Amino acid sequence: MRSHLTRSVFRRLLSNEGLTFRCSSQTSLLQRHRHNASQYLLRSPPRRTLFGFSQKPPRVPKDPDLVPGFSKMVDLGVTRNINARPPPAPELVTAWRAFFEYKIARQEPVNNLQAKYVVRVFEHLQKVRDQVDEDGRLTSRDLRSARVSFLLMPNDKTDLHNWMAREIYKTLSGMGFKTDKERQEAIKFFIRALALTGDSLEARALLIETIAQIQEQSDADGEEKSSGIYYRERWKAVLDGFAREDNEVELLRTIEMAEHYGVIYNRESQRIMTCFYASKDDVKATKEWFSRPVLSSEAPLPSTMLAILRFCLRNNELEWSRTVFRELLEANPNKGNWDVVLQWAAGAMGKGVEDVERMIQVMIRHNQDDESVRPDIDTINGLVDLAMSMKDPYLAERYIALGLKSGIYPNATTFILQMNYRAEAGDLTGAQAAYDALQSEEILNDEDLPAINKYIRALCNANKNYYERITSITADLEERKKRLEADTVSALSMMYLQRDETNDLTDLLQTQAYHFTTAERQRLIDTFMKFCLDRNTDTVRAWEAYSIMRAILDELSVPERTSLMNEFFARSRCDMACHIFGHMRQHPLPDRRPVLDTYIQCFVGIASLGDREHLDMVHNMLKMDSTVEPNTKLYNSLILAYTECEDADRALEFWEDITNSSEGPSYRTLEIVFRACGRKPFGDKIARSIWNKMRGMEIEVTKEVFAAYVGALAGQGKFEEARDMVGVGEKELGIVVDVHLLGTLYNALPGQNRKDLVEEWAKETYSAAWTELEQLGQTTQKEGHRLFNMPKREMKA
Repeated sequence: MRSHLTRSVFRRLLSNEGLTFRCSSQTSLLQRHRHNASQYLLRSPPRRTLFGFSQKPPRVPKDPDLVPGFSKMVDLGVTRNINARPPPAPELVTAWRAFFEYKIARQEPVNNLQAKYVVRVFEHLQKVRDQVDEDGRLTSRDLRSARVSFLLMPNDKTDLHNWMAREIYKTLSGMGFKTDKERQEAIKFFIRALALTGDSLEARALLIETIAQIQEQSDADGEEKSSGIYYRERWKAVLDGFAREDNEVELLRTIEMAEHYGVIYNRESQRIMTCFYASKDDVKATKEWFSRPVLSSEAPLPSTMLAILRFCLRNNELEWSRTVFRELLEANPNKGNWDVVLQWAAGAMGKGVEDVERMIQVMIRHNQDDESVRPDIDTINGLVDLAMSMKDPYLAERYIALGLKSGIYPNATTFILQMNYRAEAGDLTGAQAAYDALQSEEILNDEDLPAINKYIRALCNANKNYYERITSITADLEERKKRLEADTVSALSMMYLQRDETNDLTDLLQTQAYHFTTAERQRLIDTFMKFCLDRNTDTVRAWEAYSIMRAILDELSVPERTSLMNEFFARSRCDMACHIFGHMRQHPLPDRRPVLDTYIQCFVGIASLGDREHLDMVHNMLKMDSTVEPNTKLYNSLILAYTECEDADRALEFWEDITNSSEGPSYRTLEIVFRACGRKPFGDKIARSIWNKMRGMEIEVTKEVFAAYVGALAGQGKFEEARDMVGVGEKELGIVVDVHLLGTLYNALPGQNRKDLVEEWAKETYSAAWTELEQLGQTTQKEGHRLFNMPKREMKA
């Protein structure tokens, strides 16, 4: 026989595969194990090739990307929550220094989540300060570095930044200042921090107090200091603070007080006051504050003129804008204001691209002797930005073409603007061209990141598959060590989940999620929750999403975890649902562990699927949980679960616990107990005993409880007694015989012979209700008897 060995060998060699010898003892191709409690790693079986060709090294998941020192700060928070020994003070001081050195170097704000752990470290180190050596104490230099970082405001809450600013100032004051300059520097930082975090009133009071002290000292030394000039920047910070807080009353008082202390109304004051009222569309006040004379008759700042332009467009104040901008033109504006004038002509006066081009020529002629006043790419970018505000991408492209015609070439800002408006318009090919062009430009302060994030989200949400393009862009950002926005990570996460790229998803979250604020992480959790709870999502994908979320977004609350547990019960996956419950039960943090209602919902879910193995597992967890005090509702869920798991004897043991409790049974308890009585051999005796007690105590009987009692009698084959009880209920209790009562009686009776007797009796006695019941239809069981298609019993404790 001809051998195929040589042909097989050479075919593999030609295809660069080599010849592989597999070990026969291996039983699986993939083996999973947990890595860093966050990622499942796919591991292929070892192979030895014919010529020693090595395989790719196994894929190693990325470690969490944390700010240096932050991990140790988190350790302190965890030890506090579980009442364990905290990390040594020197290690926390080292972590503090590494954390703020990193923040200052990158000019990155401390977000609210990070601030929470920084506060804990600060409180702990201050508490143990007298108990440790010098290397376990924060120095004044450490506090000053933190002070700088806490002046950079994040996008979320700033209450902890306010608290830290106060504590740092207080601690530095307690340590003592070596010079008056050092003291004044600390006060300046504190005033700015108060104004930035919503306490401008206190910042103003401190400023006035400081000015008084300086003046008193100057009088004593026989020197004169102009407090207005000396503290102008601090007054500006306070004014900006009141404007940010939308506190009009104190803003007006502060501008008066500043003038009283020698701060003359200048262009900065004009900007603050004009922009404040322009943002509120207060026409009268905006005009008054803008028209107010400024120091040395200086021309307004370009930012002020731009705010005026947008204000006039919003409020149809075009005539007033003519007056304002003509006055500006007559004063021969500088380059920045010329750019705004061109935007005014295009936006407010309706000038076309050709008219703007002629105005640019006028601008050049009027400033022939001043080389600084020439149109440049900033001029074009301002016009492009105006076109974007008008939702006119075609006009934006024409302005860029105008610049090229004049020898003005796009810069990074131009390409960023192009990416923005092209992505918004759905021109993803054009946005990609702008992105490609941006790669050759110098980016100084990550100003391209918002536009790139918007572009990535547009690609993720597009109907077409742009996977290769997306991964290329994210790889570029990763190489630059830049971070994505939370909404972008959410969009990428959904793309990876849909493609079953769980390894890439885990790497993405490991490198990004730990830098998000609490609110941003919650938005990410909400995205995962929506994916998992969507019934169109495949169950395996939903479980993968939960596993990743549990590993990396561990702040999942108990209600969120419970809703996921119930979702898997609804998907008939009792194993997955009970694993989620087990994860809660084993969690080291008390606020992530199951509460009473969690146990109840878990037992109800188990009852819906009748899974005895998992019932025993969760019940054992309950027995070991000293934090849960059982109540009637919990016992109800246990009766329900054991009944549906075909252990009515065990279920009815909880009836005794209920009757012996101070709370006692509820109507729902009675329904559930009667259902258990119908399943227990000779359970009709217990059912009659309970019924007689109810009647003796003159408890009002609801139709649901009555139907359950009739079902209990029928479940034991007591047709005549159940039939007679229906009549008693109708005559003595006023229970209307309806589809639910007859259907419960019929379906509960064992054997088709008894069911036929019910049919014969009901057709004669309650024909209307029986006819309605027949409309539900019947299903023949394996044993040969038939059951009506009654609505599924509600599993509720």
